[in-house]
Amino acid sequence: MNEALLADLDDDQRRAVTCPPTATIVHAGAGSGKTRVLTHRIAWRIAEGTADPSRVLAITFTREAAAEMRRRLRALGVVRNHRPGDTDSPTIGTFHAVALGLLRRRASDTSATMPNIVGNRLSLLQEAIGDKSALRQRQLMLAEIDWAHARMIPPERYAFEVQRAQRSVSLDAASVAAAYLAYEQLKRRRGLVDLDDLLSLATRAIYDRSDFAAATRFRFRHLFVDEAQDMNPLQYAFFEALRGDRADVFVVGDPLQAIYGWNGADPALFTSLPDALPNPTVLSLPNNYRCSPQVLSVATHVARHNGTEPEVRARRANGLPAVLIEAADEDDELAQAFDIVVRHADRSAHGSRGARGEHASRGAPSSPVAVLARTHQQLEPLARWLERSGVAVASRRVDAARATAIDEVSDCRDRHDLAVWAADVLIESENDAQREVAGQVQEFLRSAAASTVDGRTAAAWLRAAQHTPDTSGVELLTFHGAKGREFSVVVIIGADRGLLPHANASSPAQLAEEARLAYVACTRAADHLYIVRARRRRGRAATISQFFADLPSDVERADSQTSSRPTDLPRLSTPRDASGLANDNLRRRLRLMRDDIARINFCLPEVVLSDAEIRRIVDERPADLEHLARILGPLTAQRLGASILRETVAFA
Repeated sequence: MNEALLADLDDDQRRAVTCPPTATIVHAGAGSGKTRVLTHRIAWRIAEGTADPSRVLAITFTREAAAEMRRRLRALGVVRNHRPGDTDSPTIGTFHAVALGLLRRRASDTSATMPNIVGNRLSLLQEAIGDKSALRQRQLMLAEIDWAHARMIPPERYAFEVQRAQRSVSLDAASVAAAYLAYEQLKRRRGLVDLDDLLSLATRAIYDRSDFAAATRFRFRHLFVDEAQDMNPLQYAFFEALRGDRADVFVVGDPLQAIYGWNGADPALFTSLPDALPNPTVLSLPNNYRCSPQVLSVATHVARHNGTEPEVRARRANGLPAVLIEAADEDDELAQAFDIVVRHADRSAHGSRGARGEHASRGAPSSPVAVLARTHQQLEPLARWLERSGVAVASRRVDAARATAIDEVSDCRDRHDLAVWAADVLIESENDAQREVAGQVQEFLRSAAASTVDGRTAAAWLRAAQHTPDTSGVELLTFHGAKGREFSVVVIIGADRGLLPHANASSPAQLAEEARLAYVACTRAADHLYIVRARRRRGRAATISQFFADLPSDVERADSQTSSRPTDLPRLSTPRDASGLANDNLRRRLRLMRDDIARINFCLPEVVLSDAEIRRIVDERPADLEHLARILGPLTAQRLGASILRETVAFA
């Protein structure tokens, strides 16, 4: 059995799996098989008798990663079942889930009451500050509060730390600090907590009570952390509290994929681990099994703008050259991306006709195809073009994603588990089906009596709900949303300055993170990588992103050619349809507004404003609250009216 665990591992992977059970740090490059190594390491330790499965704790950053780790460990015979509370299997979960479990155990031991998780954070902040600010301002304030939480910055030090971090904030720092303090005080009075408070409370409980610390560290003797480059100071403090002074830790990460600094993460925490852990073994996984040498060459070129020379090498045979396309303007840029996607869709449809008869439309590409951009805004017109042309646009297969999400819901033990699961999904997931399930879980929690709330009841309720139709197709994702994914074909659009790096990135740390984002985007491609940029954008000359300037000589250069862009769609940048452009801009602004509100309140965007409501607002252009109330109802109109009316006036 032990030798079977090492089959099909390369020398570097074997070294990481079989090294002595001391503090170990693994630098795992993109496509290097890090999850395989991490799960085989756990299985190897258990098989060798150096780890008790019931004492293993593996912390991940997303529920999807945790579910994948359980699946692989089950395949290796380590996890016998995966219901919470198992005593014969490893504990695997996100930081929030692990912290919640510890707090629940602590409350059970001391007969304490578990605090409730904040439902509507915007409303709570509005109450805390006395409704003295506009909706957008409160959204920005909560984003800053979240950043401060992640960095363990109290209200009284917020202004100083923002200046020290060279953080670009459009709000007055003193006003944010005052709102932050009022928000925290109101939470304490109401007995409410945010998700990050779970980490703070669990960390404090470990340090405050030696008996609880000893019990926790005895229970979790063997500590594994995945994607450790994404830890923020609060998560790192929780990790250190769990670890104590022990050396039995196995940490995997890739500094080149640290892309969440805007949200408080600090990649320096990972790079400083060799100094923090006792006599650590530092290993690397340099072999990339995902990308062709041509794709990896471009990614490596991009990564040098992070100030490092990546130690990665392609293990696949030579493939097709990467392609840099110089488009005339932003319309032509989208047309080039459209052409690439359509070519692959046509190829898929041609093959399908030969195997299964005629198809009425192009359908979805047989190989995974993705178009990646720095922001969602860049992808919206392309989605419309593709859908109008019969090319399916989707995330993952909805039925499978929904079934997996419901399985995760069934594992939740009580209301707290369900609330944390739903909030985690709505914060981290780009998958529409999963987000839909999370929204339905929140609806279940609002409607269910306290005595009937558990995972199995919620899962049964969800299975009885209407299923979303099964769809698949080309994926349109931001660079952040693409992390952890891989595709045969990747098209990167918006490869010019102002979009990449983003115009808001000004400090050296921010520019380095933008380079890492571009690296992540490139390494999502296995076989084909296309980079498209516009020579002119919004009527002005545009400069190619420094990340893609002076690309390797084997990259194929191409000017834009006649495209198959749908002829019945207007060009985006011409003024010939001013009213249409105004409608598009208003629609986009309303969607951005609802997305911000949804993110802050851990809910689905459609709960804030439905697509139908946005369409009516765009069509009718309400000029006052009375008209808006006829569309949204009086309560929603009162809550969102000022911000919506400001947008309708701006795009009149």
